[in-house]
Amino acid sequence: MVRKGRWKKRVLMMLCLILVGGMLAGCSGFGQGSAPKEIVIGASIPMTGALSAFGSYEKWGYETAVKEVNDAGGIQIGNRKVPVKLILYDDESRPEKATSNVQRLVTRDKAVALLGSATPPLVLAGAEVAERNKVPFVTGIAPIRAFLSARTDWQYVWDIFFDELNMTQVPFKVLDQLDTNRKVALFTDNEADGVQMGKLWNEYAPQYNYEIVYHASFPVGTTDYGDMIRRAQEAGAEIVIAQMITPDTISLWKQMETLGYKPKAAFLEKGAEPVEFYEALGKSAEGVMVSGYWYPFTEEGKQLRDRFEKETGNTYSQHIADTYVAAKVLLDAIARAGSLDAEDIAKAIDETDKEYVIGHINFKKGEPHTSELPTFMLQWQNGDTQVVFNEHGETTADIIFPLP
Repeated sequence: MVRKGRWKKRVLMMLCLILVGGMLAGCSGFGQGSAPKEIVIGASIPMTGALSAFGSYEKWGYETAVKEVNDAGGIQIGNRKVPVKLILYDDESRPEKATSNVQRLVTRDKAVALLGSATPPLVLAGAEVAERNKVPFVTGIAPIRAFLSARTDWQYVWDIFFDELNMTQVPFKVLDQLDTNRKVALFTDNEADGVQMGKLWNEYAPQYNYEIVYHASFPVGTTDYGDMIRRAQEAGAEIVIAQMITPDTISLWKQMETLGYKPKAAFLEKGAEPVEFYEALGKSAEGVMVSGYWYPFTEEGKQLRDRFEKETGNTYSQHIADTYVAAKVLLDAIARAGSLDAEDIAKAIDETDKEYVIGHINFKKGEPHTSELPTFMLQWQNGDTQVVFNEHGETTADIIFPLP
């Protein structure tokens, strides 16, 4: 009977030790046996459709950041390094598709964190799904005011891009160096950033002593701009400012050329940024301006541009930088958290305060859950974009004026 009692006590002690050991392992993070085989992150991006030009840069930026981490062995979780698996789905440039893709990443693929799409309609569609499901989400290519127009109380979503409050003033600062009649024609679509920027240009114009003599507002995908162009001509506008997607911008510019409307200066936001704009128009795109937020001034920046152009055979875009950095910020946060818990990752993202190839990223300086990139002015010259106005640093070329 005594031996039987001692045996029972020993069994109970062993069970207690096992239980305590398991609890301690749980408290200290993943143990060797329980660490995941991979860290799944994902994004819905426009690989096809009207915004596919942006999607091609995003794909490279995200994949490059993940490859760097995996080449270094992965991210330390518990006591071993774990590789990152990046899943990308094509949202076909459609918000409803972005919504379903992100939902799929969360529920079926079990992504622990997410990256954004391109432009506010697509970014916000995915961001809302991430917010509802409490999955950390980092994005670029969404102007800050448009991002905040969806909600100001984001908890699981962060945005790295320019602030329209500053960006929409830059054209007027550029124009102050030039000789025009100060009459402006606006062309803005009905997407969130088109509405927001159109409103701001109307507010800022009189402050800088410019007059908006005509403002055309229209749905995305409009194909006939003839009447709008004639009205801008009749109003005597020597300056054109637009906010449109790339295919629509190309259509507008071609029809302006056909109708013989050649302003002295043109700022074609968003649509004129990808190289596809210049490739579609050739020399007629010479001198067109578009706001910039990154240029490869630094050695690290030059290396990023060279890597992209060598690997893809295509001309770079500044979008390789903000998407690459969005992924780096997310991956760095997971590494600092040392955990795949959503709250731990979210806390680490929010505490980001670090220099990256695109500049210093800090989500606590300005508007909540945003990190603003300073803006300057780019101009298409001989198939490349040159910095022709920059309050924050150097320029790379003299401005072409008037439009040739």
